[in-house]
Amino acid sequence: MFDTPQLSGAGPVASLEAKLREYYGKRYALCVSNATTGLLILGLALELRNSHFLTTPITWGGSLAGWLILGNHPRFGDVDPMTLTLDSKSLHRIIAPSTRAILAVDIDGNPSDDRSLREFADQHHLWYIADAAQSLGARREGRPASSMAHALVVSFTAGKTIDAGEGGAIMTDDEEIFGRLVWFGQHPLRQHREIGIENQFALNARIHPTAAVLADRGFLASLQRLRTRQKWYLKLAEALNEMGLTETLDFAEGGIEPAFARFTAAWRGRPNELELRSYLAERHWKAELLSGGVSLLVNQPAFEAEYGSFVPSPLAYPTARRQAKRRFLVVKKNLSMYSKSRRSPEWAR
Repeated sequence: MFDTPQLSGAGPVASLEAKLREYYGKRYALCVSNATTGLLILGLALELRNSHFLTTPITWGGSLAGWLILGNHPRFGDVDPMTLTLDSKSLHRIIAPSTRAILAVDIDGNPSDDRSLREFADQHHLWYIADAAQSLGARREGRPASSMAHALVVSFTAGKTIDAGEGGAIMTDDEEIFGRLVWFGQHPLRQHREIGIENQFALNARIHPTAAVLADRGFLASLQRLRTRQKWYLKLAEALNEMGLTETLDFAEGGIEPAFARFTAAWRGRPNELELRSYLAERHWKAELLSGGVSLLVNQPAFEAEYGSFVPSPLAYPTARRQAKRRFLVVKKNLSMYSKSRRSPEWAR
């Protein structure tokens, strides 16, 4: 057997993990091949098998994939109407004796209400795990998004704050969780170095060495680029609020700074795309409106085919259903294709 920095978790891997620990204020960080695999080995580490977990109906299927493979059953709560993240107040209606964990998702880079979710988890002796794949750089009440979770997972692939081609990481304060993550997902060389024992039957959940180099080198620059993106979309939210055609997006009141992996808004009444497009154009906003901003996970044919028995009553999660019908996507156009008016404010360029 030979040693390399990648196999033992040294070199760029260690450097990237140190940056993540410092950013999130966590004791442990473990780089993995991608966020989906990270959630899978978290399920293994927490011994989540054939149990129930509380989660959101609005997310990417990969959020649930690993836990479903382990035989777990989702119970879907409702969402906050502004952020579309899991609403802790809805969880009392769906918790069951067999519930072991909460899986919240920072959908579109919107930070979940991690304080309320952690309080609920502690009250009911549940694990609180956060899929923060899209929210690196987002903040809530001044904290990094989902940093109050028992463990959170981030992603380093296309459309994320840091794009290293592929990759991810898990952060936690729990020494036992970290040790079991190493046991289930790392090379024996790292296992020996971190926990003193080896498991040759672990999954190869390690980050690719090239991805580790790219993510490590681009860490600070990626966060700086995100700040510019955040400024643009926060001002856009103010403009939409001023227009009044859409439901209010008052991020500041909640101390919310999304990462804006995507930006969606909900029509307040009947859709009026023409009037909204004219309003944005008059103010030199280079933005495009697209339909289909939000979809429900349970409506996907693959979910119905594989997990049809988990589909809840049509009366479940009314807020999520309403938002799925009323939301649309707002995309910042490629500004190199357009001339910049001198009248355009700096934040709208």
